[in-house]
Amino acid sequence: MKVSTVFNILIPVAALLVVGFLLFSRSIPTAIVTKTDRGIAVNAVPGTINVLAEKEMFIRGEHGGRVINSNLEKGGTVTAGEVLILLDTGDIDLEIEKAENELSRAQRNLEIQSPLELSLETHKDALEDVQFRFNNGGVREMDLRKYQRAVEKAEDDIAREKLTNEETLQNLENAIKSLKRQKEKMTIISPIDGIVTEVHAHDGDLISGGYQVAKVVSQTRIVEMKVSEEHFVGIAPGMPAQVSFLGIELEQFDAKVAKIIPVADPRTQRFTVHLEVNIKRERLDPGLTGDAVITLNEHEDALLIPRQAVVRNDVLVVKDGIVSRKKIQIGYTSVTMIEVLDGLSDGDQVIVENLHLFDDGDRVKVAPKS
Repeated sequence: MKVSTVFNILIPVAALLVVGFLLFSRSIPTAIVTKTDRGIAVNAVPGTINVLAEKEMFIRGEHGGRVINSNLEKGGTVTAGEVLILLDTGDIDLEIEKAENELSRAQRNLEIQSPLELSLETHKDALEDVQFRFNNGGVREMDLRKYQRAVEKAEDDIAREKLTNEETLQNLENAIKSLKRQKEKMTIISPIDGIVTEVHAHDGDLISGGYQVAKVVSQTRIVEMKVSEEHFVGIAPGMPAQVSFLGIELEQFDAKVAKIIPVADPRTQRFTVHLEVNIKRERLDPGLTGDAVITLNEHEDALLIPRQAVVRNDVLVVKDGIVSRKKIQIGYTSVTMIEVLDGLSDGDQVIVENLHLFDDGDRVKVAPKS
């Protein structure tokens, strides 16, 4: 056979082999893998967090009136006892003045001798004269009794008058105290140190009793973490935690458990934990949300794999380009990593992405997770 003929045969064959190899190579899927690693296994409790103001006060006036001076400014700071709103007290000032005048008249009347007292003196003089004549047999006993009853009646009238006057004085004094207390409450003050977040009353407004004029929130914050019932057991004050906020990207903050509320929310069946976070208060706006992880325990030199590599205690291991499904024994679990107690060895490659695309016995190419 001529050489040229041999080449004419071999070249197409080689080309077919190359094409076949390329097609076969392209048909093998790529699995994203990572190797098992040694490190610290963390037994962690995950949960969601929410930043709250320690106190929120809805400021209301007990009495209505016209606003004559408002010191409210949204976003402004106030201190406990600071005057927020003054209401017009003109009408109540007139009522106080009227009641005080009536009290003065009543007190003066007490200092003046009552006509009843004059009447009593007259009855006593008459009784004394009748008594003398009775003793000398000049007056019947019936007549004496008549004068005695007149004196007793006059004394009773004076006692009743005195009681009435005392009640009148007491009522007037109580009325004046009540009016003055009412006047004091027409000056609306802040019960706490804080920031004004809502303003609903301005100079000239006419407000009714109980109307909400403002909202003040304290500048102290509570970072509240919600934990499921299964994760709540074992949490104790002082345990370390890591916190991240949705509104503060790319940052994690150290924290610790400050307080535990051991009563589950009846609606969600989740427990509440308060965290003390190492962050400036100015960055903790009420309403900020995020995630937190409380560290319960740690194991050093633990065999670790990413959490996303595990499905119901199964992992997909790649060795020599072949996938094998292995069951593992899980130890501590954190938000990102899982401790493997049995089933894997150092350096094993596990698939970490698109696990549903692979199964036991599949041939794959591997690419490390970036």
